[in-house]
Amino acid sequence: MYSRNCSSFLLVLMLIFSGSMHAQQVTVVEDWKDFGPIPKTWKQVGNVQGHWDQADFISTEKGLGILVNPPKPKNGPHLVSDFEHGDIELEFEFMVPKGSNSGVYLQGRYEIQILDSWAKEVVNSGDAGGIYQRFNTETRRTYEGKAPRTNVSKAPGLWQHFRIVFEAPRFNAHGEKVKNAKFVQVFQNGVLIHENVEVTGPTTSAMFEDEKPLGPIMIQGDHGPVAVRNLKYKLYGNPAPEITGLTYRYFKGKFQSLGEFQDSGPTETGELAKINWDLGHGIWDFAYEYNGSLQILEAGNYTFSLSAFGNTSLYLDGKVLIEDAVQFPTEAPRSATVHLEKGAVPIKLIFYKNNYPGRRPQLGLFVEGPGIKSSPLHSPNSYAQHVIQKPFYVDAKEEPVVLRGFLNHHDRKRTHTVGVGDPSGAHFAYDLQLGAPLSVWRGEFLDTSPMWRQRGESQLMVPTGALVELAGGPTIAKLESPQSVWPDSLSSDLLRIQGYVLNRDRRPNFKYVFDEVAVEDRFEPEMGGKLLTRILTYKNLGQSPDFWARILAGGSIEAVGEGLYRVDNGRYYLKLSNPEMPGMTIRETAAGQELMVPLSTSTESQTIQYSLIY
Repeated sequence: MYSRNCSSFLLVLMLIFSGSMHAQQVTVVEDWKDFGPIPKTWKQVGNVQGHWDQADFISTEKGLGILVNPPKPKNGPHLVSDFEHGDIELEFEFMVPKGSNSGVYLQGRYEIQILDSWAKEVVNSGDAGGIYQRFNTETRRTYEGKAPRTNVSKAPGLWQHFRIVFEAPRFNAHGEKVKNAKFVQVFQNGVLIHENVEVTGPTTSAMFEDEKPLGPIMIQGDHGPVAVRNLKYKLYGNPAPEITGLTYRYFKGKFQSLGEFQDSGPTETGELAKINWDLGHGIWDFAYEYNGSLQILEAGNYTFSLSAFGNTSLYLDGKVLIEDAVQFPTEAPRSATVHLEKGAVPIKLIFYKNNYPGRRPQLGLFVEGPGIKSSPLHSPNSYAQHVIQKPFYVDAKEEPVVLRGFLNHHDRKRTHTVGVGDPSGAHFAYDLQLGAPLSVWRGEFLDTSPMWRQRGESQLMVPTGALVELAGGPTIAKLESPQSVWPDSLSSDLLRIQGYVLNRDRRPNFKYVFDEVAVEDRFEPEMGGKLLTRILTYKNLGQSPDFWARILAGGSIEAVGEGLYRVDNGRYYLKLSNPEMPGMTIRETAAGQELMVPLSTSTESQTIQYSLIY
């Protein structure tokens, strides 16, 4: 375990920008006909099925929403949007079969690579998520290009996700370039893989050799089969609104609520150009009230976000938009969206804070609107985005690592969890109270800074790879009938947790007893970490005929091969070692489907083995 200074890991920036797009400002491509002319080789379908070990999609279903490009020699034309963009935030999902290749070009010029790079140990600019290299026609050599920070590619046939924040190149009045194009952020499968990477010119195989302020989105169609869905984007370029007539009222003292100072006379008043808490008073026990007129140039929906260390509240046109509450630097911004008409809108912001030793106050107000990317309405020294909450990484490069801590799973904090990292890159988290894995991921292992920062109150370990959350319920239960609802926990009266022991390879073997049934549970990476195989052994089964094992739970479970199932329409696969287990059934539930196996009473022990492919 060691700490690593990651100076480009801008936590605050990620908190502001890494969430989903605000729906009211997004263009969603539902019918691909509104994207641009669709080449005849591309087929629009309602569903597509892949296989982790096949070089083409195994089936498609009629419908709309997904575009599929066929394999060579039938593929060909690129998919090109009928609109052009400058600054843009682009988001979409893609799927590739085994060995396939494609790419998405911003402005038709700057490529983020799409490739089957699943479980590749060393990646370069030509792998999935890479900013593709440029090509010098005179020297016949490639140059530049940027590999992703880490390989978080999923298995072939699974849906993957890109979110790209891009700034177009800038030109002066004479048409001369004065600023390079920039990939501000690129996320693959929820992981930040690029940040603030400039591109000096079009990458290899671009549509154009020159650079312009605008250009189309292009998805490569001449390299291999690819499927694309859920494309959405925001176009930027409009200036952010300004606050005119900005004034402040300063109150000196310790205040626990708004009522303690709002109706009293201020210690000082004045005018400001920008919102700023640091006005040279030298005291960190204070309250500020800011008032002005927000100049809205275009009617539409506007999203306001507050990032702070202290109590904040925001009012527009005399109405509360964001209620009074305390905020901390490590928390996500508090945001709200409102429709505003063109013209001047009264704005009021309140900020108060009591001194906290060693912690400087922070106050940031951001606005996003029609054609306006998230922009600050505060001065730079009021909110220091460069103040980084340094991560404290735990790696598993040389040998498996087992770490106890708390884990967020489906927005719930689990407290009896174990993180298991493996040099193969196949990591998982296990809940000792449930006797079940909670999550699996590929890439880096854990960031444990929440366990150490300040007093480490949260005790959270945070997976730093491409996370796949599993159902997380128990793997064994005693059911009154095959139709009984599967429990979400094991009775503490019947459960005896026995912890885990490390085998010769330093991988844990989890053990517990549930109502006299002894369970051993272990995980082994296979095929260089491409498969994470689980071996469950149940002993002392002769006590009751009512025990069941739940192997899998999800929204949907599709059989795509002998013993191979695709879960949740392409989120991950599950492969059974024995596809013919007696009594195995897939049953419908209120939440989706479950794959169940009755535990035998004819033998004293039973082993169930399957692999997770993700």
